[in-house]
This record gives sequence, C-alpha cells and structure tokens, in this order.
Amino acid sequence: MKNLKSALTLGLVGLTLVATSSHMEMDLPFNSNKQKDLRSRNIENLHQGTKELIITIDDGPTPGVTDEILKVLEREKIQAAFFVLGKNAKRHPKLMQKIVDGGHIVGNHSMEHGNIGDISGFFKKKKIKEAIIDAHQIIEKYMINSPKHYFRAPYGSWQSKAADVINDTEYGANYYGPLLWDIGGSLDKTLFKVKRAADWGCWSKGWSVRTCLKGYVNETEEKLGGVVLFHDLRKDSIELIDRYIKEFKGQGYRFISLDSVNIK
Repeated sequence: MKNLKSALTLGLVGLTLVATSSHMEMDLPFNSNKQKDLRSRNIENLHQGTKELIITIDDGPTPGVTDEILKVLEREKIQAAFFVLGKNAKRHPKLMQKIVDGGHIVGNHSMEHGNIGDISGFFKKKKIKEAIIDAHQIIEKYMINSPKHYFRAPYGSWQSKAADVINDTEYGANYYGPLLWDIGGSLDKTLFKVKRAADWGCWSKGWSVRTCLKGYVNETEEKLGGVVLFHDLRKDSIELIDRYIKEFKGQGYRFISLDSVNIK
C-alpha cells in the first residue's frame, strides 16, 4: 500500500509537471521552439458567417494616406493589420512607428510586391528568400503587437516551393499564412448592382467612393463578416474605410483583431 501511495504521488507530481511545462511553453515568446510553418497554399475562407469583421490594409505605408487611416481607426477604436512592403517600411520608419503606437498588427507583404508564384529559374530559392526574409528583417522590430508573424502573398500568388524554402529558414517557420481575405478582393458590377468591390480596382476604373462602398457592403452582407481587404495607396481609401466602418457598426457587426481568428 505504501508503494502504491508513493507511485500515485509520483504520478500526480508528473502530471502537474507536464501541465506546468505545457503552460510555460504557451507563455514563451513566439520565436521559441514552438513554431508555425507557412502553408503550401493560401489560407482562404478565414472568418465568414460570424458578423465579425477584421480590417486588413495592404501595400503601405504611404505618407498622407496611412496616417489618415490611422486617425480613423483610432477614433473608432479598431485594431487593423497592416501588411506592409519591406521597401516602404524602410523608407517611412516614422509611419511604421505610428502604426505600432496605434496598437495595430504589422504583417509581411514581401519586399517589392513581386509575384512570388511566378518566381522560377536557377536562382529561385535565393529570390524567394529575398522577397520574404529581406522584408522580415526590416519589419521585425515593428511586429510587436501580436505574438504571431503573419504573411500575405502579393496578388495572392503563391507556390509550394516558396513554403518549403521559407520554412527552412531561421525566420520563416515562425509565420502564419499565407493569408488571403474574405471581402474586398475583386470587382463584380452589373447594370443594377455592385456585387463586389476592391478599392485598388475601384480607383483604376474611376469608380466613386460611394459605388465602391456598395460593393464592399453587398459582399459583407452576403458573407456575414470576414477578413476585409483595403489598401493604403490612394486617399480615396481613407473615406472608403471610414464609411465602411460606420456602415457596419450600426448593423450589429463587431470589428475584431486578426489575432482573434483561429488560424492553424
């Protein structure tokens, strides 16, 4: 009996140690041995049907645009995820710091916005690393408002070889992604209805903010929420984002952080 009690005691101690060890591992910084790999394909259908919205903003930072969008987000108390280009982050460190000071997430959108899915040839591995890791080394110091490192491929263009290359590096295996979006990625307009809109496409077609907003609203109502794609390249997007937020705050939708989405 004494031996049995000793065995049970040791077993309970062992269970406690395992549980404690597991808890401690969860509390470690994300760049510890617990890592996430980039997927070989884009992660899609991220958060639909929830009446929750996640604002993501690509391609900046851009002076005169990003800073004004930050004011809108601050006023509305919304955390966004800015998927920045390494080259722009390098040019505009003060804007990058404003993003961080505003409590927003900084994600990696590559160095130059090249088409990663099209990279091929003898120097393929080197070019893939330069596109993603070079950008990471510039923006890493700004990636402090989330325990996760997010990546979004330019144009949503990706290839399995890129995942293999990046996951094999010191930095790459800490990433979640590549992430797509649920709302704001394409144009679809008929004579009677704007079914979908994407801000970069709206401005290239000469659409007004009002017309572009209709597409975003209709796609959001169709999908009942999700990850929303905007860009901080043109000033029209400032008004678009402002009006979009006001539209859905009055309809019972919640604006949440990208960190709230269960991305595995």
